[in-house]
Amino acid sequence: MQKKKILTAALASTLAASVIAGAGTFAYLQANTGTITNKFGKNADSGLDITLTETDVTLDNEGNGEKIYEIKPDQQDDKDPTVKVTNNIDVFTFVEISDKTTLDNNKIVNYFIADGWTKMTDELADYDLVNDEVTDVYYRIVASDAEVKKFPVIKDNEISYAANITDEKIDNDDVTIAFQAFCIEKHPFVEEGKQEIISATDAYKAIPRVIAYEPEANFTTIPVDEDTVAVTGYIGTNTEVNIPRTIGGKTVVEIANNAFKNKTTVTKVIVPSTVTEIGVAAFQSTPHLKEVRLSKNLTELSDEAFINSGLTSIKIPAGVETITDSCFAGNASLETVTFSKGLKNLGENVFKGCTSLKTIVLPNGLESLGGSTFEGCTSLESVTIPESCTTFVDNDIFKDCDLTKLTIRGAAGSAAETYANDNGITFEAI
Repeated sequence: MQKKKILTAALASTLAASVIAGAGTFAYLQANTGTITNKFGKNADSGLDITLTETDVTLDNEGNGEKIYEIKPDQQDDKDPTVKVTNNIDVFTFVEISDKTTLDNNKIVNYFIADGWTKMTDELADYDLVNDEVTDVYYRIVASDAEVKKFPVIKDNEISYAANITDEKIDNDDVTIAFQAFCIEKHPFVEEGKQEIISATDAYKAIPRVIAYEPEANFTTIPVDEDTVAVTGYIGTNTEVNIPRTIGGKTVVEIANNAFKNKTTVTKVIVPSTVTEIGVAAFQSTPHLKEVRLSKNLTELSDEAFINSGLTSIKIPAGVETITDSCFAGNASLETVTFSKGLKNLGENVFKGCTSLKTIVLPNGLESLGGSTFEGCTSLESVTIPESCTTFVDNDIFKDCDLTKLTIRGAAGSAAETYANDNGITFEAI
């Protein structure tokens, strides 16, 4: 039977909450593991009922260590992602789950959380989390004693995959489930400058796992409709800007045209998950802007949104289908672009003059490349173009690139191969 695989970033942590916090302080320990590789074969008759098999792992208090799970059909095992806690004080123990197992609007992986965990996701609905890929948060209270306590995360040690999932979906690296666990003491304590921490939600936010927003007074806005606003400007002085979800009681849904244009002191911006649109030239000419966390619900990146800024990397959310003309042009420091599979079209001059780009992997589902998309990307060495991309607007997509060191990678016989051959670019079949 041919084996398929899903690469996951699942985490199962060993936690030692053996700290004693004094008055006016708080303490917590967090442990993370490395990447997990799940391997499984396809059972066309009964689908895939699979169980996680745990290997030995040791984690220290700094979170070092690695755990590997293998998912095997027709095999049962009594181990699953397990949180282990040794504590001499009562603690809240949290598990964050990043579940990206929905494809084409279909849930292809199903599981249930083990008994004893309380879901707190709804209580965090009004906040953006530090890790914006977290989809669920659970907690439990663990009383102190000298013993090692073990708490399974997945009920009955079982995760099931839909029987009708295709090879393409099985091989999709975006199909992942990640677990992360940590503790914080339960007894009421006071974080400096804040109220007494008692509830699990307050403790979770105090770690902190929740982004702290800028004061509303640091932004100018205009109404979009009765209940929503667009940010039109930033009048604060911070170099790192966390845009709030609401201003004046109205939801922030847009970063308007030119909102941060020429803000030369800003180095980092976090765009809240309420925002669905970033306007024309919204971050134009921001030479010190190195990092932007885009809203996971973003659907539109407008023309020249980040032209001539200082980005070093950017991650495009899955809801963005089109990146329009000159969006990232002139970002000479841009080295890494991470695309999502929702992207369908790249407009003209999108990465023109991004002279630090070396490797680009365009996502499956991309349909077209606009004129001069990568013009002047003089360091570009490898561009992977999916078979789905059949429209190449003109022969200037790689104008003024060093074609002697550039390789286009793609499927044999694809439109990408034809384009490479027609333009004297080395092609590598993958």
